[in-house]
Amino acid sequence: MSRLAWRIFLTIFLTLLATGLGAIVITSWYLEQRSSRSAMELTAGAESAAKALATGGRLGLTDWARQQAADRDSLLIFLVVDEWGDELLERPIPRRGSAVESNAVESSPAASTAAGSNAEPLLGGSVVTLDLPSNMPILSGVDGQRYLLMTLPRDGRRGVFGLPATRLSLLALALLVTAVASYWLAGSITRPIIDLKRTAEALSSGKLNARVTLASLQRRDELGELAHTFDQMADRLGAALQAKEQLLRDVSHELRSPLTRMRLAAALLRRRADPPPEVDRLELDIARLDELIEDILSISRLQSEPSSLHKETLDLRYLLERIATDADFEAKEKHRRIEWQVGETPCMLSLDPQWAAAAIENVVRNALRYTRPESAVVISLGQNAQEACVTVCDAGPGVPEDQLAQIFEPFYRVERDRGRASGGTGLGLAIAARVLGAHGGRIEARNLPAPSGGLMIRMWWPKHQA
Repeated sequence: MSRLAWRIFLTIFLTLLATGLGAIVITSWYLEQRSSRSAMELTAGAESAAKALATGGRLGLTDWARQQAADRDSLLIFLVVDEWGDELLERPIPRRGSAVESNAVESSPAASTAAGSNAEPLLGGSVVTLDLPSNMPILSGVDGQRYLLMTLPRDGRRGVFGLPATRLSLLALALLVTAVASYWLAGSITRPIIDLKRTAEALSSGKLNARVTLASLQRRDELGELAHTFDQMADRLGAALQAKEQLLRDVSHELRSPLTRMRLAAALLRRRADPPPEVDRLELDIARLDELIEDILSISRLQSEPSSLHKETLDLRYLLERIATDADFEAKEKHRRIEWQVGETPCMLSLDPQWAAAAIENVVRNALRYTRPESAVVISLGQNAQEACVTVCDAGPGVPEDQLAQIFEPFYRVERDRGRASGGTGLGLAIAARVLGAHGGRIEARNLPAPSGGLMIRMWWPKHQA
């Protein structure tokens, strides 16, 4: 078996062993205490019975027997049997072993001899004698009558749910040992799993330096091996993503030089008396390349230097109103419109105004590009004590469910409805995600239900940094 399986097996086995040994110890202690107390009660009861017989005769002994029967704190039930085999309170006499029945006194002529050999006078010379020690003491009265004291164990005092005290003790022990062992075992298994879950969530949110804790790595079982493997995977993943970012930065910088020469060549062609018509197309492509390179470098800067943001405290409502007003002006030319709801409650946040505006504009322009003609892009603002949420909803074709998380990756383009023919470089949502991450926020995409459909993007901006 594996180490983890052995851990589970030994925990269960040792728990049962500890419970069994504890039950034996408690039972032995309980029986010893009960035996000692029963012997003391027998001696004390026999002496008090002898006194009752000496002072009140048969009636006094009968009253004593009645009082003993009503005493629920006693461990023993006293039965008083006369020489004719009748119990004074007319209670049934159970069989004790194989030799003592209801005629135990009659069939034991040696009882008088035994009584005479161990008889001790009571009450200062009274003729009433008591045969002790014995499991069934014999009382000899003034009139010569003898009475046999028989004892029966009284049922143990009942506790919770009507269980005897000894069973309650065993139940409490079993529950305690099982609870402690189960808690330790559950924690031993779930702690590294929770640690792995938190590390995976941190990695998925962009924290590439997140690693499993040392306590999980030091385990010598399958979970410890899983933690080591997970850390190795995280190292390789981080290295791969860093190499990707570095490649994008290097390529972007290398493209700047030929792009500058192309721009200079286009300018020289433009100065000619009769510039060729291809110059317009060349300048358009140069502008698109320049914009693409700038977007790539922006993503790289946000990914590698989140502290480079220049934050200031501002009201997010005013920023949204400005963005919505500008976007609505452009939307009217495309037979679309912008609707926004920002509320009247101030929403003060600590943001980099330029980057925050760029992130929201990218999301709004993306929604405006794909929403249906004559439809609206709705912008709304909600907030609580911890964060503010900007929601942008369009009425477009939506995104396949399995690609919702991937649309925030650089250059990722959804096939079919959001293909290359629709325009865009595939970096707008990626920049928005990097801006939110640099501010300590998050972004999420979700398809809207039918019949309207469309895509809803939510951006959470934290307030604790304000």
